[in-house]
Amino acid sequence: MAGPSPFELFPLGVATGRAHCNRTREREELARNVLGGVHTWLWARRRMGKTSLVEQVVQDLGREVVAGKIDLLVVHDARELEARVRSCIERLGSRLAPRGRPSAAKLAKAFGELKPEVSIGVSGLGLKLAAPARIGEGISEMLLGLDRAAGLYRRRVVLVFDEFQQLGPLVSGTSPRSLEGAVRHAAERAKNVTYLFSGSQRHLLASLFEEADRPLYRLCRKMTLERIGAEDYRGFLRRAARSRWRVRMTDEAIGRILALSGRHPHYVNALCARLWSEEQPPDPAAVGSAWSRIVGEEANAIAGRVIRLAPSQRALLRAIARAEEGVEHPISLEFLSPLRLPASTGGRAKEVLERDDLIRQDGTGRWTLVDPAMAAFLRGLQ
Repeated sequence: MAGPSPFELFPLGVATGRAHCNRTREREELARNVLGGVHTWLWARRRMGKTSLVEQVVQDLGREVVAGKIDLLVVHDARELEARVRSCIERLGSRLAPRGRPSAAKLAKAFGELKPEVSIGVSGLGLKLAAPARIGEGISEMLLGLDRAAGLYRRRVVLVFDEFQQLGPLVSGTSPRSLEGAVRHAAERAKNVTYLFSGSQRHLLASLFEEADRPLYRLCRKMTLERIGAEDYRGFLRRAARSRWRVRMTDEAIGRILALSGRHPHYVNALCARLWSEEQPPDPAAVGSAWSRIVGEEANAIAGRVIRLAPSQRALLRAIARAEEGVEHPISLEFLSPLRLPASTGGRAKEVLERDDLIRQDGTGRWTLVDPAMAAFLRGLQ
């Protein structure tokens, strides 16, 4: 029987099941939070695997939970947010309730304040809620209704708000603080719904949950998703190699994969999907060739992102990229002098690069680029 394809083992999208590498501690912690009703805000940089983690935890829990997701990435105003919340809750309400008129009566009771329409069809119960006149109050009441419904059917619901930092800029139709307050009002009263708020812009998420004057202050437990450990990846890649080629991949080739990709989950998968498509296991040279092709394919997108930076930010970004082992003091006089940047200008440039998740401080305290393909591209410029 043929094994999994390279793109099943190394997907560029959500990685669950056989494609999910480790995250054992994070999976256990998040599962405990979900079952224990501990609301959580989860931060990870884009393409670092937060959606994969959440979906894997939902799979792990199986029938113990009913899960719904509301994605705020393209929500442009408060009315659109309300419509997405309402649609998600309608689907969850229908999934919570078994067929039959007694169940329909329970569902109607749970959402009684919202004048629900409950129908019985061949696929089970259907729930429709009217759009509320007041957005903030309507969102809060819908969320409270979901909690009542989950309680009536004795189920645990996990409700995921993805890219939740987008809530802040939503000012059309109501104030952002009223939206935050509406969510808090429902979440702090929830007995049967656990809320997960995930996002990729750390400073915006932190302002929502860590600033004392914001409605969501101290509502949640915080989780941060870092890169997968080198040894965890080594074990995963060895098993994947045996599944693909029935031989042990060399430590040198695995080391080259992890060094070039920087253990960035997206790039590990992009690189390995290519390598695992070949008939023979790769040597270090083949790994380097495949990586060069990936960097070349992303060059235009990377250049477009870099060119939008201010000149001082571009200069500092490239200088950090060229230091392959990272930079310990990127705003020191010694480092900035060759760039002809004053300390004040260099400091402001570093703040912007860090805020926009273009640079990061690793576990050794050294500063590197977040995106390994961007770093390779910038090092290749003459």
